[in-house]
Amino acid sequence: MTQFSNKLNKKLTIVVPYRNRPKQYEIFLFHSKIYFNEDKLDKYLNLKLCFLEQANDKPFNLGSLNNAGFLINENYLDYIVINNVDFLPMITDYSYSESPMLLIKHGYNNLPIVPSKDRRLIVKSPKRENVFLGSILIPKNIFKKVNGYSNSYWGWGFEDTDMKKRLDTNNIKIDYRDGFYQPLIHDNLGYDMNEEKQVVPSEYHMNNQKTFNENWKDDQNYLNDGINNFSYKVISDEEVYKNFRNNALFEIRHIKVDF
Repeated sequence: MTQFSNKLNKKLTIVVPYRNRPKQYEIFLFHSKIYFNEDKLDKYLNLKLCFLEQANDKPFNLGSLNNAGFLINENYLDYIVINNVDFLPMITDYSYSESPMLLIKHGYNNLPIVPSKDRRLIVKSPKRENVFLGSILIPKNIFKKVNGYSNSYWGWGFEDTDMKKRLDTNNIKIDYRDGFYQPLIHDNLGYDMNEEKQVVPSEYHMNNQKTFNENWKDDQNYLNDGINNFSYKVISDEEVYKNFRNNALFEIRHIKVDF
């Protein structure tokens, strides 16, 4: 019981990177209010759930949004969870871990990745040891040790691969929980379909693959690309919801940032 209580005493910030998916936002917001007020374990957590919206016309940069979410809440949090807006927690565990944790086991599949009216390629569940994405937990000290996320990936892809590489380079073991998530259907900007109806990597995918390869020619490059060289501006910070349940804070905020 003592170990259980110690985990619940830790303060959590859940960052949900967001832009231009109003239907998914609406579903995730509604679902979160129910889940974190009613789940058998997670209703006891002290947590701030922050939608981090990219408020500029640049290509989407998930890594920078994650870094902004960490830095804005750094004085509050003991650990951070990055939870994509298209994965709803159904049966999972957001409690503290001293190790980075991949929270999803079930739910990667059934996501179409090719935008096409007549064909959709469906993602199959990846091997867990090969990915670190969707809903992941990182303790504060480790997030700082690996310098957060890279700010170099624009549009789609490889910021999660880069984070896993940062952990691997520092010999930091990733652990796993058996969370079940409901994916929300959307198209994936990492792939296109050519005139022959073949699935091919998108321009975003190819550019970020090239960036990843360049960045990791030197295993120390990550020390100069992350939270230590990231600047941002908070455009607005709105309290969407607040509740104290079981003597624990549950707050939802919508934060717009420019960078």
